[in-house]
Amino acid sequence: MSFISKLMIGAASAAMISSAAAAQDVRLRIAGTVPAEHFGNAVLEQMAKDIEDAGVGISVKYFPASQLGSGEELLESAIRGNVEMVHATVYAQKDPRLEINSLPFLVTTKEELDAVYGDQNSEYNKILSEILTSFGIKPLATIGEGLIGMIASEMPPNATDVGDKGMNVRAWSSQIAKQTMEELGYQVTTLNWAEVFPAVQAGTIDGAICCTPEWAYTTFAASGVGNTYVPYNAFIESTMIYANAEFFDGLTDEQKAVIEQETAEAGAEITRLAWERSQGFVDQLIEADWTIVEFTQEERDAIKSHIQATVWPGVADVVGQDILDRLTQ
Repeated sequence: MSFISKLMIGAASAAMISSAAAAQDVRLRIAGTVPAEHFGNAVLEQMAKDIEDAGVGISVKYFPASQLGSGEELLESAIRGNVEMVHATVYAQKDPRLEINSLPFLVTTKEELDAVYGDQNSEYNKILSEILTSFGIKPLATIGEGLIGMIASEMPPNATDVGDKGMNVRAWSSQIAKQTMEELGYQVTTLNWAEVFPAVQAGTIDGAICCTPEWAYTTFAASGVGNTYVPYNAFIESTMIYANAEFFDGLTDEQKAVIEQETAEAGAEITRLAWERSQGFVDQLIEADWTIVEFTQEERDAIKSHIQATVWPGVADVVGQDILDRLTQ
């Protein structure tokens, strides 16, 4: 073998080694948004540890409790590649089609939740993936923590029907959520999550559609704010684990497999624990002298029928008739 040939082979080998080393030398930042005391943090911390301990060359740093930004901010950060992975609610500020996350009464039972949110091959998750992929996001796990109710500083009049309530309550940044609460008889103010607690505490608003029983207790009741929980169960407390697509695509197959497995397991564990803990926090709300509004099945059916008749027809104008048809087939 000539000297030149040896040099060329040596250079090629060095390049291959360098490329392999680069592929294995990955730093992963995971940004989270749930409060520090939320049980999900322990699951996400374990997920980060398991990814790092898998021995595939990924070092992980987890930033909980919105240290790197709100859910809205983190989606933009992930798109730009400023953070590699996120666990947060996906809001619709980037694309109105993401309003499917706020479609009322799409899911009303644990069985429906597992079929729609927990199955990554469900039509709902396929649609989310199509939308998020279009602007550079790789979905990894969709998480449905539980059914959302309303917290309030007083008992709403005619709470179990759709009559006028004479109360001003918060909804998140969703036209569909806002319209739903208006159809239930409320005046509605749109506020980011960080603004809700001080607004209820100060009496600026009378309540908020926002919370599973756990969030209602840990965020409001435990701090002596509010006194009523109305389990409308129209929406799902939904979050997602997702990554910057360019970052994910640059990983080795082995690294991708580890991240996909660990995020799927973490998402399933958060869902399981959330539902197991739900009744216990209803009991704690009662122990904290909160009033829990009770609905008959007939009352729930009447509210659901009213919302589907008044809100759903306009959803097609927001997300597209094709998407609505796929969700409701």
